[in-house]
Amino acid sequence: MDFNGLADPYVKLHLLPGASKANKLKTKTIRNSLNPSWNETLTYCGITEEDMHRKTLRWRIQTELVLFI
Repeated sequence: MDFNGLADPYVKLHLLPGASKANKLKTKTIRNSLNPSWNETLTYCGITEEDMHRKTLRWRIQTELVLFI
């Protein structure tokens, strides 16, 4: 949460198992919001139907930290 009491949230998606950048996606950051709404479509390229059965989608809502010194 920023000094103004708001947050700058975004969502990170990660297909597991897998450590490559191709398995990670991120939404846009919604600035100054405690009630964000994302109207985005994120697409993994090169994922087969077999991959979809073997992998787990982990998603996490995070916030950017802004420090004022």
